[in-house]
Amino acid sequence: MSCIDKGEKDINDVFDDLLLSEEKVIEKAYEEGFNKGINQGNPEGFHLGYHRGSEFGAELGYYAGVVETYMKYLEKAGTNERVHKTIDILNKLIKHFPIVNDHNADIIELMNEIRANFKKLCAQLKVNLSYPDLDELSF
Repeated sequence: MSCIDKGEKDINDVFDDLLLSEEKVIEKAYEEGFNKGINQGNPEGFHLGYHRGSEFGAELGYYAGVVETYMKYLEKAGTNERVHKTIDILNKLIKHFPIVNDHNADIIELMNEIRANFKKLCAQLKVNLSYPDLDELSF
């Protein structure tokens, strides 16, 4: 019987185990660290997204309330066509803002467009209704 039949390793396998042992340890440690990072990073990312989403929601709610109030007020009072057009555009932007996670939507760009139209509306109405907590938002 030969050595291979008794379950002994081939000499090439023994040398590979000796020479590549450091690489195997590094690879195993990398995988363990990667898995730990994923497990720790997911909750942090979730909480960050949750808080940023609630800030967006509060700001959108403020804009929606102001727009709805002025829409009802301006129905009764005579205003120019540009103000009505800006209010309609702003109302559509707010209503079409994604409420579920859409990977194709650039919500920051949409939010900037809503903010710009809101500033435009405030300028047309000659009022200062800027969102009070806007200075606290950071991205």
